Amino acid sequence: MSLRVLLVDDGMADRLAVSRALARDPDNQWEVVPVSSAEDALAYLSANAVDAMLLDYHLPGMNGVSLLQKLAELGLPKVPAVVVLTGSGNERVAVDAMKAGAQDYLVKEAFSPERLRRSLRTAVETVQMTRELEERRLRAERAEAAAREALAVRDELFSLATHDLKGPLQIMTLNAQVLRRQIPTAAMTPALETRLGHIVRAAHRMAELIDHFLEVTRGQERPLMRAPLDLLAMVRGKVRELEANASRHHFVLDAPDGRDFTGEWDAHALERVLENLMGNAVKYSAADSTVTVRLMAEEGDGQQFVLLAVTDQGIGIPAADLPFVFERFHRGRNVSRDVSGSGVGLASARRMVELHGGTLAVASVEGQGSTFTVRLPRGIPLAAGPIPSTPGPAPAPGGPEYTAP
Repeated sequence: MSLRVLLVDDGMADRLAVSRALARDPDNQWEVVPVSSAEDALAYLSANAVDAMLLDYHLPGMNGVSLLQKLAELGLPKVPAVVVLTGSGNERVAVDAMKAGAQDYLVKEAFSPERLRRSLRTAVETVQMTRELEERRLRAERAEAAAREALAVRDELFSLATHDLKGPLQIMTLNAQVLRRQIPTAAMTPALETRLGHIVRAAHRMAELIDHFLEVTRGQERPLMRAPLDLLAMVRGKVRELEANASRHHFVLDAPDGRDFTGEWDAHALERVLENLMGNAVKYSAADSTVTVRLMAEEGDGQQFVLLAVTDQGIGIPAADLPFVFERFHRGRNVSRDVSGSGVGLASARRMVELHGGTLAVASVEGQGSTFTVRLPRGIPLAAGPIPSTPGPAPAPGGPEYTAP
């Protein structure tokens, strides 16, 4: 390795001794530039770059520490490594030199040629490492600033997008409400009334999901809002909605008569879980197939649990995909490209179940169907935290977004 060193010493004999020691370095080739005063050193450094500087403390006029202080004022793009030489072992001089920026300090009468070479090499390596670390820090700061700017742009785009998305929803809601008022009473059949109600509720639900999406993209995640919730009543309501919207499928609700299925849960979070699981069953099942929703009660480990299982007769999940079914952006290899999906719904559903202290599991056979089972503790949660940052997909006329197979 070839290195340039500026030797600042007013003694001719010392300059020759140092030059000979560096010329015999077996590991590095040193280009020695000798000067005899601090003023000459500053003039040279102002116009030339060097890797290191061997600096005699006792110089005529300006001493070595003063030279280092002046050197700092030059604002050089690359400050050289500095080893200070002196004819005495004064500790105060050593401390002042190190504070002024020197990497090492040698007493002339005490060091050997090998010690000199080792000191210079170490000083150069230290400065190079410090310089690299500083460059990395600056790159990291620039990358962080760029990331913050990108996030700001993203948040602005999301705000505009969500605003534009809510506009059509408001039009749908207003038109459905107008139709309710304008259709004559005699012509308003129960089925029509139900469908108009579904439109209004779906539009409101979509608006809530859009607001939630905007919140989580900004990192404004809300905590679970626990309250007594009758899971059976929620399931009944979702089954009725899907029976109206997905009329090509048969739905079966299997729940023991007289059993209590209430617990301290977040209604909005579990509604998203249920929409994902039931919507998946509809989306990936053939027409005239059956979707079964089962509710069961269970006790174990001193706790009471409610189990919710959604079973379909659809395409099933390949065995190779089962270990990854709850990973974000993963979709089964047997899913047609014509079937829409983002691959985030099941990951979000599992996260919300886990925040309740529960579990979400799957059992599936390709070509026969799948069963997703939610196990929720009724009482004190085993885990707590914010609603996950991955927003659940919105319900569509054929059911909510499917994230797996």
